[in-house]
Amino acid sequence: MNVKEIEQKIVELKGKQADYFKKKKAERNPSEIEEIRKELNELKSQAKEAYKK
Repeated sequence: MNVKEIEQKIVELKGKQADYFKKKKAERNPSEIEEIRKELNELKSQAKEAYKK
């Protein structure tokens, strides 16, 4: 992935994260936010490496 694709995916995931927190607590699926956070952390690491180059 290039930097633009990584940034685009991060923005998309942050939107999903915001939508997740708009739901009522009873309707939230904890594994959903866990997956989003995990993917965000991976993408941030990739972005960090890409910016070093």
